[in-house]
Amino acid sequence: MITVRKRVFSILLTAVMLGGLVACSTDEPEPERITVRLAAPQSSYIADFDTNTYKLWLERQTGLNIEIMWLPIENAEHIIEYQLQTGEDLPDAYIGFGSTSYEIFQNPNIQRYGEQGVIIPLNGLIEQYGDNLKNLFDELPEHDIQTLMTSADGNIYFMPGFSSSIITRHRNIMWVNQGWLDALGLPAPTTTDEFADMLRAFKTAYPNGIPMAGTEAHYGKQAYNYLINAFIYNDINNSRLLVESGAVGFAPIRDEWRDALMYIRGLYDEGLYSPLSFTMDNQQMNEMANDTRDLLGAFVSPGITLTVSQNSPQMIERYTGIGPLTGADGVKLSTIFTPLPRPAGVITSACQYPEEVFKLFDLMLSEEASLMGRYGEQGVDWEFAGEGDISIFETPATIRIINQIWNTKQNKHLAQIVPYVSRPKYSGGVTWDGSTTDGEYMNAQAALLHQDYEPAEYVRTLVFTPEEESAIRNARSDIEAYVNTSIVDFITGRRDIYDDSAWLAYLREFDRLGLAGFLAAAQTAY
Repeated sequence: MITVRKRVFSILLTAVMLGGLVACSTDEPEPERITVRLAAPQSSYIADFDTNTYKLWLERQTGLNIEIMWLPIENAEHIIEYQLQTGEDLPDAYIGFGSTSYEIFQNPNIQRYGEQGVIIPLNGLIEQYGDNLKNLFDELPEHDIQTLMTSADGNIYFMPGFSSSIITRHRNIMWVNQGWLDALGLPAPTTTDEFADMLRAFKTAYPNGIPMAGTEAHYGKQAYNYLINAFIYNDINNSRLLVESGAVGFAPIRDEWRDALMYIRGLYDEGLYSPLSFTMDNQQMNEMANDTRDLLGAFVSPGITLTVSQNSPQMIERYTGIGPLTGADGVKLSTIFTPLPRPAGVITSACQYPEEVFKLFDLMLSEEASLMGRYGEQGVDWEFAGEGDISIFETPATIRIINQIWNTKQNKHLAQIVPYVSRPKYSGGVTWDGSTTDGEYMNAQAALLHQDYEPAEYVRTLVFTPEEESAIRNARSDIEAYVNTSIVDFITGRRDIYDDSAWLAYLREFDRLGLAGFLAAAQTAY
């Protein structure tokens, strides 16, 4: 019996030793990698997601496998709505639906989905794992990102896409024909009177030209939006609301608004504001500004290259951006386009590993990831600026572009369809090559003329509850449409801005449209 036991022990010992030898001679198997499934709108800027440099870097950093479900842009929101309502084929998270082109995850929709339990709140995950996001809150306190991310119920339901620079903050820019100014010996205008005199001089000296034009087809290219700020604050993005001593008001019912329309009507009646401005589309507007015959004296554009071709230095050098005008009562304001954190990453209730997906999103907000996710590979596509390098704002530069891969089909970054932050120190610190016809340089210099003329109080964004949104949605839409139509009617003379009875009839219509209820809701949200 002892002999048998010894033999069995010997066999077992030999097996253990052989097993040990095998273990020593074989690599340890890698732990199984978690796969996360993300849904995103189709992007023509990404050559191959599976081999994308930034995507592969994210996988190495996190140990995750990242898969993508591309949704067709034209009906992506309908697909997402169906998925959220039925629970069918829900991804772990949605990315890339933060732009203003998509409403599906804008407030208060995202709160409604959170209340239904198909989108998870991130408050606890932020507290436990959100170091990069919390650093962003601390790094840019002036933008109050945390507040702007918070829904009316106190929850945060998304990870942000956020960018900010002076250029994106001030986009209501008037561009005037510098060649015409030089030929006539005129300085750039600074007041409404000087501006009108400039247009008159343009009309006299260039009878075949167009003193000033715009287009209704592009919200940022209509000249009247710039001119109104010399009379009263014109918040294009927030239903023309204004704030005074904490009270939310409505600019289009104020006497100053009427004064602005009277001034602009005068320009129209003198033939200084082209009637084409109210009929032509964006392409026609751009063709006018780029016409080789040098036809246009003044126009508004959020950025010079959104109207004039960057590839034609001889065209772009015609124009110069000017600052806001001072009106007869000393008003001089610039419309603020508040940089908002967009819902770039939203985790669904179907996600089995919400902590891992959140950590992935938080990594994307780190400085290293942000640089790679916008500019590509360091040393190949970009490098840190050298001592003495100057930025487009003529300040010390922070980054130099070696290979411009933005707005092109490439495989270095994910075209900001994921959570990201474009830090102002980099977005505003790109090295300038000295060309005065560089579009970004021209935009930067024009924006600098506007930064000191922001109102003391203004609406950044209004976050309504789903119930409030439902109650005011139709009224707000009708009011905004009525304002836009009435501006054109008063400028072109279809309605007489000088007639008191016509003005009173215009004001009474707001009562029927529900302005009082909309303002009450706006005050609560503010």
